[in-house]
Amino acid sequence: MSQRSWIEHEIARLDPEADSERIVLLSTNRVLPRFGRAMAMNLVYTLGFLRISAQIEGARVVDAIGKIHRAPEARAEASMGAFALWISQGPRSEAGRASLSEVRRIHDQIAQRHPIYEEEMVNSICLFTVQFQLLFDTLGLPGYSEAEKRAQVAHWLEIGQQLGIEQMPQTWQGMVDSMHAYEADPQRFGPSAAGARCAQSLVSQFAARQMPPGLRWAAEPMLASLLDEPVLAAIDMRPPPKPVVTSLRATLRATVALGSRLFREPRELIDPTTILATAA
Repeated sequence: MSQRSWIEHEIARLDPEADSERIVLLSTNRVLPRFGRAMAMNLVYTLGFLRISAQIEGARVVDAIGKIHRAPEARAEASMGAFALWISQGPRSEAGRASLSEVRRIHDQIAQRHPIYEEEMVNSICLFTVQFQLLFDTLGLPGYSEAEKRAQVAHWLEIGQQLGIEQMPQTWQGMVDSMHAYEADPQRFGPSAAGARCAQSLVSQFAARQMPPGLRWAAEPMLASLLDEPVLAAIDMRPPPKPVVTSLRATLRATVALGSRLFREPRELIDPTTILATAA
């Protein structure tokens, strides 16, 4: 039995809310490509935080703290490591609670110098809930089942609650609608000098981690090809020519499909934290 079929079979017998931690781990194993997993995780991280860079207030805070500029790779590793831990052990585990408690402590410390507003935190939770599906939709891939979407909502609601975030949408569609409404508000989502600086630091860390020296120039058009034009305008990134966008998306879609056919996974699930450790 293939990796895809046994994972889908197990997800089907689980409860999306009560068993959300197990389903999130299963579905992460299902959707990550069969090769280049570390690059895929960095790609999702970079795309997600490029979108957050278009938050006017969120970008202001991140830019003022400055770690994204001083040590962009260390910041990426810390964020990806936390996300991987929450996937591998779950936010309700002892390790998950300890990690989230530390993140909340850091946020509270930052807020003493740079106010962090609830609306930006809610928007970030909505984005993290749906960000894999955003990429699937962009590439023309099917993505999550309904059960997996419900599990993602439960997963990120638990994370948000532990971080002290209130008034989060309670359903997948609510998360999508809330994200779209936030991004349609020019008072909250749009161009800023801070956002443009954060975006360039994110692109630079992706190029440094994932591209050979002679091809690092390609990181920006690659990432820009996977974001919609309002986001690109907000972070001062130029949309690539349409043939480039079409070609790159088709290439990524074909790579994922080919990898699924050529590579068989073992029965054991892969811990996302070990992917990052191996890539370090």
